[in-house]
Amino acid sequence: QKPITLMQWCLSLRWTPNDGAVVDPFCGSGTTLVAAKNLNRRAIGIEIEPKYCEIAVNRLRQGILL
Repeated sequence: QKPITLMQWCLSLRWTPNDGAVVDPFCGSGTTLVAAKNLNRRAIGIEIEPKYCEIAVNRLRQGILL
C-alpha cells in the first residue's frame, strides 16, 4: 500500500490536469482513489480481485480520509 500523501503529491503535479480523470487500472486497496477524492478529483479504479474492491469501497466511504 502506498502512502496517501505520496499519491496526493503525485496528483498535484503540474502535468496532471485538475479537470481530467485519474485512472488506476490496478487499484488494490484504493490509495490512489482516496488521494483523488481528497483533492476533489474524478477517479476510476479497476480491480479484478473482489476482496480488494470491497476494501477500496470501504475506504472511500469513510468520512475522514487523510
